[in-house]
Amino acid sequence: MFNDVRPLFFGARWKPLSRARHWFSKAAAGAPAPQALAPEANAKLSVATFFLIAAAYLLPGLVGHDPWKQDETYIFGAVQHILDSGDWVVPTVAGEPFMEKPPLYYWIAAGFAWLCSAWLPLHDGARLATGFFMVITCGSAGWAARRWWGDGYGRFGVLALLACLGIVLYGHLMLTDIPVLTGFAIASCAFAVARTRPIVAGLVLSVGVGVGFLAKGVLAPGVLGLTAILLPCIFRAWREPRYYRALAIASLAVLPWLLIWPIALYLRSPALFFDWIWLNNIGRFLGFSVPLLGAAHPGGFWAKTIPWFTFPALPLALVSLWRHRNMISLSGPIQFSLVLSGVLMSVLTLSASARATYALPLLLPVCLLAAPATLTLSSAIDRWWDWSARFLFGTLAAAIWTVWLLMVAYDRPLHWRWLDGYLPAFVPPLDFDAIVVAPLLTMVAIGIIWRGSKARGRGVISWVTGLMLCWALVSTLWLEWIDYAKSYRSVFSSLQLALPQTYRCVASSGLGESERAMLRYVLGINTKRQEITPTADCDLLLIDGLAASPPSRSKVMNLELLWEGARPSDLRERFWLYKDINESVRTP
Repeated sequence: MFNDVRPLFFGARWKPLSRARHWFSKAAAGAPAPQALAPEANAKLSVATFFLIAAAYLLPGLVGHDPWKQDETYIFGAVQHILDSGDWVVPTVAGEPFMEKPPLYYWIAAGFAWLCSAWLPLHDGARLATGFFMVITCGSAGWAARRWWGDGYGRFGVLALLACLGIVLYGHLMLTDIPVLTGFAIASCAFAVARTRPIVAGLVLSVGVGVGFLAKGVLAPGVLGLTAILLPCIFRAWREPRYYRALAIASLAVLPWLLIWPIALYLRSPALFFDWIWLNNIGRFLGFSVPLLGAAHPGGFWAKTIPWFTFPALPLALVSLWRHRNMISLSGPIQFSLVLSGVLMSVLTLSASARATYALPLLLPVCLLAAPATLTLSSAIDRWWDWSARFLFGTLAAAIWTVWLLMVAYDRPLHWRWLDGYLPAFVPPLDFDAIVVAPLLTMVAIGIIWRGSKARGRGVISWVTGLMLCWALVSTLWLEWIDYAKSYRSVFSSLQLALPQTYRCVASSGLGESERAMLRYVLGINTKRQEITPTADCDLLLIDGLAASPPSRSKVMNLELLWEGARPSDLRERFWLYKDINESVRTP
């Protein structure tokens, strides 16, 4: 009798619980989901459209601007040192060892900069390393989502990743945290096949852990290792000989990744090895080196950061968890994602250091959970998300176009209060990007949204396409304007005009690694920092400080001010160049 009335309550699309359990048990074992639960053939996002969206999303903004503070400047300083010296062991910025991160990103960026030096400035070539790692990340995340959820879900797993607000900017900058995300994505592929192909899984897992280790340090081995241990402790489905065999293989195969560079560093300098492992890894987590190195963890930081950083993938992941709440004990992808995200959040919460970029690896498990929800939202919610994305990003795109057109049409900067506080007076040029690339990408985005208006998953398609369009427009129409505000090239070029024809050396006070790296890149000057060598016999002193707190009279006694300046529209930071008037200037 229940079978006769069941459709009245659950609808014609209700599936028996036994079939759901059968699907989840296969998914937990690493087998792909049956085609019946994959997206319908006529609702699939085509491969060509997917690659078009991904390419238009990832490529704009990788080239065309100087290194920007904070991370890009010192990262490129380390890359430039490798190009100049060939030293791959000790990361060095402006003549001083910089042991904050291992050198994987610096190696890859230096390789791209060298390969592309005939066509691109060194900093643009180096930034292509981010595109390289992002491509591997997307490919790995898509493969893992497809392996675990079935055909068609891989593409939407990648779209869920690209939809996150936290990846839009960081996925286009020189950033050592990007290969950490890559390492976690590669490792997710290993867990997806760990109980069916242990040899492959072990080798792939070693690569993921190794990439994460050489990008950031002990975070990736610690988090992924703890995840691998907790899975069989919590879920019975992972207590299989093949899984343990995969972990054993990974433990051996990862040793070259974990040992070669640290041993080389220790043989070069035990002090620098101690600086890296103790201060920049353990010290940052426990907190005793945070006052020296910075990036303190303010109260409530992650409660404020995670919601916007993972949006909209996190709400989709919660939808998946709610729908499958009774099947967690049978679902491999849900188990892996829950344990990994739980370990990551525990580490982030307990760590004494915090920056938004530290949450990049968290996007991986969130997006793996979000992938099935992107295609199983109700038609009403999917349609609402689609139109909301069109309105939001359409309005932003129109505003970006309008501001650029007004400046070009009137050939003068716009003095709007909401802009003046962030960007300086500037008139963008009529170049190839503005005349050809920006209109072309606008038409491409409109075409993708128009063609996908009746597709399943239209909400995430329109969201990612809208994000892609707005980022592409900023990276073509506004890029030179933003670069003019953020680059140190103009201020240091102005400084160069004030330098005496001959001088012994330049001492510095308050100059951070970002500023020293750009001074080295633009002018070829390595300063002698008073914080390290207070007795340096230099006849010039460059001070970096706050505009509201100029150097005190006692600090610049017997010094003559030669120059002062700042980046355009930077009302906070300011530089002063002084000359010692008590000594004659001698030729170096």
